Amino acid sequence: MREAAGDAMTGDRRPIAVLVDREGLGDALLKAPFLRALRRAFPEREVWWIATHQTAMADALRAMFSQDIAQVIAYAGLNGRVSEVLARLRALPAFAQVFDARTKIAAVALARYGLRHRGFYCCLPGFLLCDGPHPRRTRPRHIAERMLSLIGPAAGRPPDPSGWLTPTEEARAASERLLPSGPAYVGIAPGSREAAKNWPLEGFLELARALGAAGAVPVFLLGPMEGAVEARIEAAAPGALVLRSEGADQAPGDSLDLLVAKGQRLSLLVANDNGVGHLVGGAGTPVLSLFGPTDPRRWAPVAPANRILRAQDFGAAEIGAIPARAVVEAAMEMLERPAEARPAVSLRPP
Repeated sequence: MREAAGDAMTGDRRPIAVLVDREGLGDALLKAPFLRALRRAFPEREVWWIATHQTAMADALRAMFSQDIAQVIAYAGLNGRVSEVLARLRALPAFAQVFDARTKIAAVALARYGLRHRGFYCCLPGFLLCDGPHPRRTRPRHIAERMLSLIGPAAGRPPDPSGWLTPTEEARAASERLLPSGPAYVGIAPGSREAAKNWPLEGFLELARALGAAGAVPVFLLGPMEGAVEARIEAAAPGALVLRSEGADQAPGDSLDLLVAKGQRLSLLVANDNGVGHLVGGAGTPVLSLFGPTDPRRWAPVAPANRILRAQDFGAAEIGAIPARAVVEAAMEMLERPAEARPAVSLRPP
């Protein structure tokens, strides 16, 4: 930004605020390209991540983004009675810029006029309440692209979101022991927190058998939501590997660090609309995503190659309508695509 040099000379060290509503793992990870671009555009400023409710940036993802986010404030109470919200907003420090990811006009307007700042950028329709002109008339539908579109008007230059999540060296070494070099590994993430988003396990087992027959090694990435399915996997796809997330005695974020490292050992991930897809895609691994009731135009993971199969394309809203044959064919096609043909960052489904 043109004023950055002057800020350095005058000692202006006001932070940047990012306001969000409620963020699960996937919601927060979709903002990772925005955060990378923000840090490159304003490297001299701290970033404060302020959530009206819960945010994964305060717990599961805190260690992963500790170098990029200086302060995380969860349950900041930025909704409710106007007088109480204004008091909370005015108790916060003065900010250089504010980036508001929320979409309720009353809450965004309170932040726009209640916070002390030099620039305000938000995701309302038509970019209402944003400072300065925006090059787009309509806001992007996809969360990652929508947030990223705010950087250019604030910084005065195009954003640079390039890069991927990086695991620790300890996690990288552990993943190499679990998935040693040699085979082509294909990850399968069959769970999510919502049953309606889960493609039937039998479909994933059919995919695993097809992958094994083609010479790849299917790797089931399981968490607590999948239950005890190891016996079914072993019986139906005996060549598959099963990797569980680590135990509850881990520090928050440790298992995600290892999952990023394991994801980078994969040639491809096949997943429902879930946190594993967002995390492994964010680590730079191509993702084949299966969508039912949720909208990939808004929630597709950011990945270097991102193919979507939607239940609606097969005549129904329920995710079980996606045939196993279509998933197998799409996975085989993606495995054949050379890495050099993949874009550096893919924010939307094709």
